[in-house]
Amino acid sequence: MTSFLEQLGAKVVDRWLAGLLLPGLLWLCCVAVAAQLGWEHAVDPRAAQPLLRRLAGERSGAQALLLVAGALGGSAAAGLAATGLATVLRRAWTLPGGAVPAKWLRQWRRRRWEAADRLVTQQRNGILDAAEAGAEDGAVTVAPQYGEALARRDLIGLEPAERPTWIGDRWLATGMRIHRAYGLDLTVVWPRLWALAPDALRNDIAVAQLAYQEASITVSWAAFYGAVGLFWGPALIIAAGLAVTGTLQARDATGNLCELVESTCDLYGRSLAEQLRIDCPERMTPEAGKRINEHLRRKDLPPG
Repeated sequence: MTSFLEQLGAKVVDRWLAGLLLPGLLWLCCVAVAAQLGWEHAVDPRAAQPLLRRLAGERSGAQALLLVAGALGGSAAAGLAATGLATVLRRAWTLPGGAVPAKWLRQWRRRRWEAADRLVTQQRNGILDAAEAGAEDGAVTVAPQYGEALARRDLIGLEPAERPTWIGDRWLATGMRIHRAYGLDLTVVWPRLWALAPDALRNDIAVAQLAYQEASITVSWAAFYGAVGLFWGPALIIAAGLAVTGTLQARDATGNLCELVESTCDLYGRSLAEQLRIDCPERMTPEAGKRINEHLRRKDLPPG
């Protein structure tokens, strides 16, 4: 028990230091520099000397304690605010986007996907025509251009774009692909599949989910630095770097997480049917998935 509490305490301390205090302290330092330099002396190191002299000046013990407490409190508050903004951001990434400007972004992504899909169709038809022309030797060669066209289309989305963001479309595509293959409603069956998954798979999912959350926090810090950039130009560079890095990390984490979710359904969908005593053939079918959905929704169950 003592060892467990020590490990738990160490994790809490690490999370506060790495996730809240240190990023918050760096942001507070940026705020202090921005307040001192402003746009007029944005890259003039000599203009920061008054700030350095104030920080290095002599203070009483009480003043030093108040300064440290204020810095830690401000850092923690900024870190908590960034975490809260990241929660809102993760929700925004998956919104349908019915209002402008999200609607415009969704339409733009849809046009890009449809253009890429037309190119895929053209390449596929070309391959079929070539196969028919050379059907005597029985050899069908897949053109590299076709693979490249598929990769470009899948980079936009695995399904026709329905969300303003790539992340939202990836989550939507995961549910659609699972329903198409197995008839399962992911929102209903996932808690039960999670209970059936082995520890190794659940750990992988937890790691991917944590990476997704941390990436969203990185993007939220970009907004904080962008606000400072209104008063100090170099902060805009920091904000742009954080936004690009966080977005790429979020996309990678989303892709990994969705692949793991689909893998869980592939490997343990039939086991779920067996646990629920629902007839299922040797492989999972949409009909069996539909019966699982109805059972878990508590629909069409006999009374009593």
